[in-house]
Amino acid sequence: MNYEQLIEELREEMLQLVNTKCDALLQMHQSGELRTNMKDTIRESSLITVSPAELKGKKPLAVQFARGEWIETPTWRKVAQKILQACNEQPDIHERFMEMCGKVAGRWRTILGSSPEEMDVPIKVDEELYFEGKFDTEAMLNMLEKKVLEPAGVDYSSIKIRYMGKGQEAAKSLEQDVLEQEGQEQHAPVQTM
Repeated sequence: MNYEQLIEELREEMLQLVNTKCDALLQMHQSGELRTNMKDTIRESSLITVSPAELKGKKPLAVQFARGEWIETPTWRKVAQKILQACNEQPDIHERFMEMCGKVAGRWRTILGSSPEEMDVPIKVDEELYFEGKFDTEAMLNMLEKKVLEPAGVDYSSIKIRYMGKGQEAAKSLEQDVLEQEGQEQHAPVQTM
């Protein structure tokens, strides 16, 4: 893993985020709008640079491998499945995954196994290769990284995740309600005593 390259990629992501936000604020100021565009809430991060705890409560949109095209992933389970399937396509990684089957366990159940019967919510990776998906976002991504990808020797520094904050729609709705309320107050008759 090249840490200098990783740091430069993180710098690029952060600058992109700052530029996106500043552009949106300038556009809002120039147009006189008080609310932001939904595009502003979409984020992209390398899997290795973002903490699974930060992703909890966020909505996944897509995953990308080594600057390829984005693959739509509407759930965190789909994110895990697509990452595992992409890694599994490499013969050496596939062989390591198969060797790990039944040996990667959580507290009470198998995390990587050869049969769906061994799991509560099996995520199919390949024939006779399943990943346990009955976790919250943070726990599942931690299991994926720490118990499966790292022990199998997978370099996941080039995997990117695109996601959106889950509460953004509610915030937009609240913001619209405030704007409408302000508009009504401007047109309300003034009472005098």
